[in-house]
Amino acid sequence: MEFSLYTQLPPQLPYNAFCYEFDNNFLVENDFFRYQIFSPPQLQKAVAKRKAEYLAGRFCAKQVLSSLNIHPCDILSGNDRAPIWPDNIIGSITHTQGIAMAMACHRADIAGIGIDIEQLMSDKQEQELQKQILHPEEYSQFKQLAEQISHPLTIVFSAKESIFKALYPSVKQFFGFEAAKLIAFNEQQLQFKITKTLSEQVPQGTCVTVFYQCNNTVVLTECEFKTPL
Repeated sequence: MEFSLYTQLPPQLPYNAFCYEFDNNFLVENDFFRYQIFSPPQLQKAVAKRKAEYLAGRFCAKQVLSSLNIHPCDILSGNDRAPIWPDNIIGSITHTQGIAMAMACHRADIAGIGIDIEQLMSDKQEQELQKQILHPEEYSQFKQLAEQISHPLTIVFSAKESIFKALYPSVKQFFGFEAAKLIAFNEQQLQFKITKTLSEQVPQGTCVTVFYQCNNTVVLTECEFKTPL
């Protein structure tokens, strides 16, 4: 399986990031060895698509670590399936159909970062999934968003995925879409308010900003959570 830089959506991100295209149909047995990526035991029985996505995500992560002048190491997964980055690094990995991306930075005053790439939903899918993704109190704000941009639910869905990834290191618990509600937006970012206390670091009322960009097939979102003062 080969990787090529994905250039249809140039990442306009604040930290080091790499995005690659791949075709899981070309995955072969020795690709993990070829790219020097560790294949965890739980991946052995996975389907080819899952193996290819894992390999692609870790390949991106390896490039990011190199760009930070860090000797590439295996990014294993914890019991919660979250990537385990080197102690002085925070990062995020995402993938969708044939596209993978990783972003990372040195720990400073940043507690977490999250990125997410999603295939754009059809209008029918967006209608069917609204109740699962939207907080009851964000419908009016969402309606305004829908009047100004295409695929609004895909963008909000992806944004909430990025929020989860950015906040998880500080809360260490799973939470649903209802934990964040859209309160403001512009052509580059969405602002959300956390609807319930998730941890001491993330109390109810915490505001988080998510940056987004789209092309004709995918949406990319990015969220960062700074250490509370």
